[in-house]
Amino acid sequence: MNESVLRRLALVGMVALLGACTQIDTGNVGVERTLGKVSPEALPPGVYFSLFKTVDEFTAKEVSFQLNDMTPKSRDNLTMKDVDIDVYFKIMPAAVPGLYVKYQGDVVKHKQMTKDGTDDLVMAYSRVLREAREAVYKAIAQLDATTMHTRRTELAEMVREGLQKELDANDKGAFVVTAVNVRNLLTDPAIEAAIRARAETDQAIEKKRKEIELAKAEAERLIVQAEGEARANQIISASLTPSLKELRLAEIQRDAAIAVAGKPGNTVLLGGGGATPLVNVGK
Repeated sequence: MNESVLRRLALVGMVALLGACTQIDTGNVGVERTLGKVSPEALPPGVYFSLFKTVDEFTAKEVSFQLNDMTPKSRDNLTMKDVDIDVYFKIMPAAVPGLYVKYQGDVVKHKQMTKDGTDDLVMAYSRVLREAREAVYKAIAQLDATTMHTRRTELAEMVREGLQKELDANDKGAFVVTAVNVRNLLTDPAIEAAIRARAETDQAIEKKRKEIELAKAEAERLIVQAEGEARANQIISASLTPSLKELRLAEIQRDAAIAVAGKPGNTVLLGGGGATPLVNVGK
């Protein structure tokens, strides 16, 4: 056998060896199968010789998908026109072999889940999708349509918690729901009109409440003022002796007489001693 043939054989052997190797990329894990038996240990990223076994690669990175055009009913029994939500989740690497055995028929490429996805294989997508949709319907059923648009953050957290709970019910610790985003939340025109009407009513109520508070404050001010004036009059009345009262009365009469007499043609007669003062006006 000449040297050329040996080189060809060596090259063919190297190609065969390379073809019998499988590479697991960063962020993914491998599931090893030997004669149909699945190894319980997930393979970390690296290169593995797979001439006598099969190594399947699955993603353990965070992936996302969208739920579009949903029409769930709210707590006040109104049907939403359009609800769109983004769901982000990942699978724990150690759980991949067990999920592979359990969900062998439920494997898709990430680009089948979302338009900008990758070729990475995602385990149990159909199950997560089904549970996510159910979590959305349950969460919206707990909120009123007329106020739901102001509670997007709360709604997103309710969906995330509900989905995580359902996934943990059958596969504890296998899935992690990392985030939920409420992308679109629309009600039908009738509900939108009700929302606007309610907002206007709330504003009118708030305006009246402030007016009542101002009126109450003004009434309290007037009461305090009146009580102060009453106490002042009581003090003045208590300080007047009979003699002082007569003096003050004489002063009032004198001032009135002077005012009348100051006008042309008026004559003023004042009584003397204890007589009642008399004021005549005439010409």
